[in-house]
Amino acid sequence: MRKLVAFFSSNKKWNIALWIVMALFLLFAFIAIDSKENNLRIRNIRITILPNNELSFLDSGSILALVKGNTPNMMIIGNRMGEMKIDIMEENLERNPFVERADIATDLAGNMHIKIFQRSPLLRVFNSIGQSYYVAKNGYKIPLNEAYTARVITASGNIPESLTDSGFAKTTILNDLYRIADYCASDKFWEAQIEQLYVDNYNDILLIPKVGNHSIVFGSAQDMEDKFERLKLFYFKGLNNIGWNQYKTINVKFKDQIVAERTGVEIIAADTAR
Repeated sequence: MRKLVAFFSSNKKWNIALWIVMALFLLFAFIAIDSKENNLRIRNIRITILPNNELSFLDSGSILALVKGNTPNMMIIGNRMGEMKIDIMEENLERNPFVERADIATDLAGNMHIKIFQRSPLLRVFNSIGQSYYVAKNGYKIPLNEAYTARVITASGNIPESLTDSGFAKTTILNDLYRIADYCASDKFWEAQIEQLYVDNYNDILLIPKVGNHSIVFGSAQDMEDKFERLKLFYFKGLNNIGWNQYKTINVKFKDQIVAERTGVEIIAADTAR
């Protein structure tokens, strides 16, 4: 065996010939496997919906209907794998607004695997003309779903943008609302504390908390991280000592300060830059 290896190692022409033979062998093996898979008939359809136990916009029945597209009577079980137009099936699925990505694959056991990644809404909008829709990650707008309502922060007030204006959030105010909702979703404290956003007639965004009788004048999403840090500091060092129901409004829109108005008392301004 060692002599054979040494022979091929020292003889360049035979070495090249050996690699060509190995490459042809692998090529014919792949062709044979591919041909066998194409002729296999589909025995089972296995559907995976992600994230599971969090979103329920889609179920197995609705996914199969989407896969079939304009041919609802199409039979999948029993058909040859090679006859399935998987690329078209994936396109049918990804045209649905609740589907972020779809992957379909088959295996040698006769299974068709359909994996669906649902869009994750971050915000539910009630706009100024009475329409409602979701905004998902990266600003993509999603219609409501009759079968499922996502538990996310809501936004209302002076929001002119509708669902059909564009596929993604396009106005400054809706982008600001989405960014604030996204920030809250990424922080356990704010996710538990903020339940509603409101846009007033001056286009200032107000945060409505779950705990406390106050509202928070946030302004825009500019300097968002700094505003949330100042607000959290005021919560833990101020409200924890005085009481969470003692204030009517807390204003963090101005840089390096918090302006707080106590219920029935004068306005108090705190310089957070010191």
